[in-house]
Amino acid sequence: MNPSEASCRIDTFELARRGGVVEGRIPFAAAPRLRASLRSDAGAIGFRLQGMMDDQGRPAARLRLEADLPLACDRCGQPMSVSLRHEATFYFVHDEAELAALPVAAEDEEEPLLGSDSFDLAALVEDETVLGIPVSPRHAECPEPRDRRGSTARNERAGPFAGLRGLLRRDEH
Repeated sequence: MNPSEASCRIDTFELARRGGVVEGRIPFAAAPRLRASLRSDAGAIGFRLQGMMDDQGRPAARLRLEADLPLACDRCGQPMSVSLRHEATFYFVHDEAELAALPVAAEDEEEPLLGSDSFDLAALVEDETVLGIPVSPRHAECPEPRDRRGSTARNERAGPFAGLRGLLRRDEH
């Protein structure tokens, strides 16, 4: 199995039983739901899935993700990179009935997943990456917008509300 391919199928129960590890990279171009949020498809999501049995004896796995996501700042629209480092732990159930019977508890550190002998790991990696994208990515401090000649737009022309600041200050005195 080549985990860098778009479709990466694993046996979750066997992985957990033997404490196996699957790691690799999934190109952004092979993750269409993620790609819709990115400025570019250049790059990849690095992942590592470590199988294990959890404290309750259930088949489980810990997923680690790393990616530098090429996003656009919501404030200025300029390109920015968001470094995603994410870990999540899952335990696997055997069927839909078992999954549906589980109580929902917000404080659980482990999340249940429907396991199988043909589990789509690439889809899980993509899902967890999409969930890790900030709702409103923004620079800590936005760069000055530049025109085609390389000078800042603020130096070239005043914005549509530039005069308001002066009017407001006059009214305060």
